[in-house]
Amino acid sequence: MTLSHSINSIRQKIVEDAKTPKGYVALSVLAIALLAPAIFGGYLFEIVLQMVVFVLVVASWNLIAGYFGVFSFAHAALFGVGGYIAAILAGTYGIHPVATIVIGGGGAAIASLIIAPMILRLGGSYVAMATLAYAEILYLLVYVLDDITGGAMGYIEHPALFDGNMIPLYYFALAIVLLNLAVLYVLLRSRFGLIGRAIREEEDAAKMLGNNTDRYKVYAFVLSSAMAGTAGGIHAFNIRIFSPSMMAIEMMIEFMAMAVIGGIGTSLGPVVGVIAVLGFSEFFRSFGEIRLLLWGLLLMFTIMFFPGGLAGSSVQQDLLRDQAGKLRSAFGSQSAQDEHSSKEQ
Repeated sequence: MTLSHSINSIRQKIVEDAKTPKGYVALSVLAIALLAPAIFGGYLFEIVLQMVVFVLVVASWNLIAGYFGVFSFAHAALFGVGGYIAAILAGTYGIHPVATIVIGGGGAAIASLIIAPMILRLGGSYVAMATLAYAEILYLLVYVLDDITGGAMGYIEHPALFDGNMIPLYYFALAIVLLNLAVLYVLLRSRFGLIGRAIREEEDAAKMLGNNTDRYKVYAFVLSSAMAGTAGGIHAFNIRIFSPSMMAIEMMIEFMAMAVIGGIGTSLGPVVGVIAVLGFSEFFRSFGEIRLLLWGLLLMFTIMFFPGGLAGSSVQQDLLRDQAGKLRSAFGSQSAQDEHSSKEQ
């Protein structure tokens, strides 16, 4: 298969996906994201920026869990590794913040590579337990190295990116996230994604076909860790203080819930999940602790009635397809009436 044939195939797939109900949703969200600084202001704009960053880290977990079936608890900790590396290199060593974000992503990838070849040979719940233990080690290291990380108080010495101007920071974050999502889109529609889904469904069968499944899982784990670390680096310059709570297990559960509610194993799931969970959480912020109860009910409701997530459920797909069909019929009928009227005139 030539490069030009591959490019044409991807281009055709993009056009086909863009014409589906999910494609319309994705394009609508993209349009809103591009116009966000003009639409939202103040605190709402800060929430939108946080949503953009969280989409990247949730998409990174969705890659390894949703497409390769590897259930990792380490991605919030790797998100924190990237954040701390970026903040400390910029604050203590004076390296340019943009470079530190890239290095932070690389640092998270290296941190994942330490354990990936060993733990990914394990199966199912053993991988989950091993990654949970590794996440706790990384979390506790922040306290052990408190002279460098700031310990429980967090690290605050890094400078502002773009002189503290939120709009350039927003478009910078959006560009990084869109670039990563585009890479994921292409990879998941290539042989890499095909083998990933084969591993998720039946790893033994994938091995019998001659695929080195362990190697592909390591590639996916390291790539997803780099994405999580990059998101952590951006987040460090967004909130201007990076504390251990950013890499705690509670944060990991929140990221996982976003992926599950949005639709695990779907391209649109992380976007929908982050908007639903963060939007829901902020909308009910005035309810205090009761919002946590409501948040749990949302998770239960999604699992019961949309088992594939809001963007992945067949029920939701059918609903969107029906709505799209009604819109097409309505516009088609209107166009036909206009054409008939013009002929009569």
